Amino acid sequence: MIEKISGAAFKEMVLFGAACIAGQKQSINDLNVFPIPDGDTGDNMLMTFGSGAEAAKDAGERLAEKAGAAARGMLLGARGNSGVILSRIFSGITKEFSELESADSKDLMRGMSAGVSEAYGAVSVPVEG
Repeated sequence: MIEKISGAAFKEMVLFGAACIAGQKQSINDLNVFPIPDGDTGDNMLMTFGSGAEAAKDAGERLAEKAGAAARGMLLGARGNSGVILSRIFSGITKEFSELESADSKDLMRGMSAGVSEAYGAVSVPVEG
């Protein structure tokens, strides 16, 4: 059982997340109905996640370095609204991880909460769904 997330583990988590989105890309595209049913949310999220994963590969080994690189990569590679929102989630996570060598479950919970807050703050009128 893993009790702490290291920089290497975080990188693997981001790579796995990108692979999961790749496997479900069409299903995510099919769910896309708001605000415009353009059917590209899965594509946009995959490209955004992929940019973050690539950036994390080349970052230093500390958790803060891997998380920061992933967040920057996602922001720079963000596609569409869904990509920007996804990048903001990782920006919030990164703020909580900025001084950490590794993260335990409480750190991860704080990071995820910060990510949600950051994503909601990035959208002027957030709509669920």
